[in-house]
Amino acid sequence: MEHQPGRTRDPWPEITVALISGVVFVVAHFPALTNPLIINDDVRQQIYWMQQWRDPALFPGDFLTGYARAYVTWGVTGLYWLASWWVPPLFFSKLLPGFLFVFLAICLFKIGTNLQDRRLGWTMVACLWLMPFFLDNLAGGLARAFAVPLLALFWLGWQARRPWVMGGALLLQALFIPYIFLVAAPAALLAWLLARLGRDHPPPFPARAVHFVLLGLGAVLVLAMNLQFSADGYGPLVSVQEMVNHPEFYAQGRYPILPEVSLLWELISPWEFIPPFQEWGPVAGGLTCAGLLALLAVGFRRLDWPAWRQALKPAGYLGLSSLIFYFLARLFLLKLFVPDRYLLYTLNLFICLFLALGLKTALQVERWPRHLAILVLVAMACLGAWRLHGVGLKDYSAYRAVYTALAGTPKDVLIAGHPNLMDAIPTFAQRRAFATYELAHPWSRGYWAQLKPRLVDLFTAYYAADSQEVVAFCRQYSIAFLIVDDRHFTPAFLKGGYFLFPGDKPHLPGTAKGLSERIYVPFFAPFDEQVRQLTAGRTEFALLSDSAFPAVAIDQHVRLIDMRPYLSPKP
Repeated sequence: MEHQPGRTRDPWPEITVALISGVVFVVAHFPALTNPLIINDDVRQQIYWMQQWRDPALFPGDFLTGYARAYVTWGVTGLYWLASWWVPPLFFSKLLPGFLFVFLAICLFKIGTNLQDRRLGWTMVACLWLMPFFLDNLAGGLARAFAVPLLALFWLGWQARRPWVMGGALLLQALFIPYIFLVAAPAALLAWLLARLGRDHPPPFPARAVHFVLLGLGAVLVLAMNLQFSADGYGPLVSVQEMVNHPEFYAQGRYPILPEVSLLWELISPWEFIPPFQEWGPVAGGLTCAGLLALLAVGFRRLDWPAWRQALKPAGYLGLSSLIFYFLARLFLLKLFVPDRYLLYTLNLFICLFLALGLKTALQVERWPRHLAILVLVAMACLGAWRLHGVGLKDYSAYRAVYTALAGTPKDVLIAGHPNLMDAIPTFAQRRAFATYELAHPWSRGYWAQLKPRLVDLFTAYYAADSQEVVAFCRQYSIAFLIVDDRHFTPAFLKGGYFLFPGDKPHLPGTAKGLSERIYVPFFAPFDEQVRQLTAGRTEFALLSDSAFPAVAIDQHVRLIDMRPYLSPKP
């Protein structure tokens, strides 16, 4: 913790960073590590299908599973396939974020050490522990979990002038998280171009012919993944003209992309999650925010900015590249994916750096007494573990009995129900779902053309008054079982708004508490209006009638209906 500029050959600081960060992660995500039904919500769309590797009989010929498989990047798929030989994919999705969290902590420590000294490195690591953004995006071990660690690795390689670290990071970005490659690679090329023009020092990468070959390989991988997605019939991504006046892309839709938010909001919105507004409330959170801003103002005034100009150039090129691709993604909306993806990972890394730099400079302690430094470090780790507790996780234990019941059905059956309920069926019951919320992606043109009619037909049958409509639906799509939750038929649910999963508690102002998932009911637009029209003035529903459809009661709210006897017309 003493002042020691530049890189150090002593491995103990990095080992200490890794050990403490590992403990912070384990404490923060202990609920997921001990409860199989607590996972990151997006695991239900990107990881569930990987259970096929351990049991090939699962999800045979499933439409949703084919899309989910195509949606996951090659790097993530390959890593999980290798891990599946030893660890079930769902459990690996809980372990991988821990490794990435520790790896990111080491990268940030070394970035701070290279920029100034170990104290800055430790302060950056403390900011990592205290900023929920990072663990929230690491949770689940999805493609986005690799964005910040690989961006930090690239930045570290540049800062330490290690060209092969930069090249390796670029190749991994192309495989695991392609839009981060589109930030990092142009940043290096821009620095190279300005160096060729005599306006800056040359970057460590690219500097040799083989470096350009590696850049070309990364670009080919990114392009090939996009082409395969479209070739499989799921793409391409929709254009802005196709989004206009389609409610799926507005405030109550699946993805509120339109109207586009301002750049100013993109830059200031992360600050909402840095002070503890959610944990301590508006008053205490506001006071903490004011104190933090005051310390940063003092620290930034004391900084010798001209002396930092050269050291921060790699960050400057990354920031410039992020802005360029952010505006290009807005100009060609969705052709380069969602614009904020090019900004938020770089921005939060920079926030981490400048928080650490400002606070360290404001405190202006030349040498911390060893016992005091250890005490502060332990306090930051404890506070971080408390603040990050459950971040990025959701508890789906409410339907434990449903998963158990469906796991006893044949592996090839197709099951239908409300999409919010069906989200976890493939994950925990390992059975095919007719439609789910998580896999309802309107931005994939080819896929949405097939899924949208399914959703229309599903809600028509789910809220039908005539039992024959339900039977016709099941025959059309070969639905073997229906799962029905009577909470989906209550006036409060049908009226709409935000609820806490599984839908029996109205959502109050603020964010969802604990590990509860926040859902919009009765479904996202335009299907919410469809449901309201179908149910207007009615209290009788075929799926709630025991005389129409004898059912097995799974719990006080959920009933399982075996539709196999209805699939063949009676002679």
